Amino acid sequence: MILDGTLPEPWIREEKLPGDASARSYSRLLDATNRTAILVRYPAADRFRLARDLEVHSWCATRGLRIPGLLNRDLEGGWAILEDLGENDADRMLATTPVGDRVEMALRAVDPLVVLARAKTTDLPRWNAPLDAARLRWELAGFELWYLRYRRGVAPPPDIGTWLDEIATTVDSHPKRVCHRDYHLNNLFFLDTGEVGVIDFQDMLVGPDTYDAVSLMCERGMPDMTGPSDRVRIMEAWAQATSTQPGWRERWRLVRIQRGLKVLGTFSRFSASGVSTYDRWMKSLAHAIAPELESTGAPSLLVDLLLD
Repeated sequence: MILDGTLPEPWIREEKLPGDASARSYSRLLDATNRTAILVRYPAADRFRLARDLEVHSWCATRGLRIPGLLNRDLEGGWAILEDLGENDADRMLATTPVGDRVEMALRAVDPLVVLARAKTTDLPRWNAPLDAARLRWELAGFELWYLRYRRGVAPPPDIGTWLDEIATTVDSHPKRVCHRDYHLNNLFFLDTGEVGVIDFQDMLVGPDTYDAVSLMCERGMPDMTGPSDRVRIMEAWAQATSTQPGWRERWRLVRIQRGLKVLGTFSRFSASGVSTYDRWMKSLAHAIAPELESTGAPSLLVDLLLD
């Protein structure tokens, strides 16, 4: 079934969903009563990953993270059917919420981070390599290649590389926490039950304690839909609810730089491959990061390239 086009009961119709950066493909399934579910297919070369991803799914569920329920799966066939959390992710929900009510709704996005903060890093299996200095620097190499060389047409001089080395080493010294790894509004769903559903969790790993919160507050649509004072309120609520160690503001600033540069590299790579979906966020992200760089001793050329 599935591979030959036959859907397992009770599903009778399949609607393809738009692709993203993943090698996996997604469809929405419907039954005779229009109840829905999500079908995820793994390409033949990646089918071995399904078993691992289902292990991550089980780990998250047993720790109390609200993720889509597993309805069916076939390891050999390379597919799984998951609960459908709906079409309205947190980004769409916030965008249609009156400005005065957005902060209270956005505060709900902190709830899954509280769950992850309670998890012991030693309890997380090594499905994915930790965000240590080597991997943080590898991410920044993507920024050098795809943003500086490809998008801006600039060969990064040695002083930029040295500065990126220092950022990776410093961020690696931060307290560690279990991280979702891509915690932004498009991967969150505000459910009618009051829970916050989380998707795209298969890359979970151990990383800096502010990493997910930085991703939530500084990327995608969040900066455009909340004001500076509102974001400070949400940040402080997150720090208190997760018992984050003192000094988190400075750690937050440095992780914002590292994560922001990494994202600029990733979005530039997508653009080079013909996926322009993420281009709309690049300029505002670069302009938000640039002022933070000057106090870290970043080369002036790098600041100029981000502001240009």
